[in-house]
Amino acid sequence: MKRRFFGGGFTLLELLIVMAVIAIGLFLPAMGRTCGGSSRQLRDSTQVRGIHQALVTWAQSHKDRYPIPSLLDVNNATVADLGTAKDHTANILSPLVFNGSMSPEILISPAEASGKIHLKEDYEYDSPKAAADPKDALWDPSLSADFTSAAGGHISYAHLCPTAKSAERWANTFSASEVVIGSRGQEVRSVTQLADGTVIPTFARSDSITLLIHGSRTKWEGNIAFNDNHVEFMTQPKVGTYIDGGGKPREDLVFYDEPDDAAGTNAFLGIFTTAGPTRAAFKSIWD
Repeated sequence: MKRRFFGGGFTLLELLIVMAVIAIGLFLPAMGRTCGGSSRQLRDSTQVRGIHQALVTWAQSHKDRYPIPSLLDVNNATVADLGTAKDHTANILSPLVFNGSMSPEILISPAEASGKIHLKEDYEYDSPKAAADPKDALWDPSLSADFTSAAGGHISYAHLCPTAKSAERWANTFSASEVVIGSRGQEVRSVTQLADGTVIPTFARSDSITLLIHGSRTKWEGNIAFNDNHVEFMTQPKVGTYIDGGGKPREDLVFYDEPDDAAGTNAFLGIFTTAGPTRAAFKSIWD
């Protein structure tokens, strides 16, 4: 039987084999990227749960409260800031590193996309030089959350703003509906409220770096820990509802402090570089 040849001298079988090899060559890198992304997401979920577990461990020795730096550093030995001005992100999480509940590595997401957020390799566990009084310091205040600074920051994750009504949830409540900490999000510029209670956010930046962490470059996705220590991989930054000034339930955007929430019961997660007695004093940074 004569073999049928195609112009370049390949038999049909040989041509099919070549096409299969090319297809496999194209498929394997894509599969690797998919599996790699899935692996990073799972490791990130484990780290988010680990941070929350560190908060729970702390709470077990502090009347079920998560760290409130102003209640710890009452003698101003660690930082010179007075009162609730101490209660920003870096000061909240640094005591958990200082007491060994978690390492600085866990504060950096394995899916981190920002070159401005990096590991704090020189964290000082004894007499930190950056403290107001190193020998009596309760944490290393050189741990920074401010990735907008020239030096960059050491924390990937956002947490619940621990003031006003949220302060009641900044505690080991075991509630499966209360968000505590997780992947940071985009800055919300404004929202459109629909009659059925749905809200549609308008973001400050469509090219936010946060979209490169887990999202599809056009949509936020991330891991969020709740107060019963379960973690959910979420595909939109909405959890539950709050009651607006007119008494209507509205979808709660977790990275937006809704101005019409008169009772202050909405969830608001951020990386805060300033703090104080009211939510207005808490400045959240975004990328």
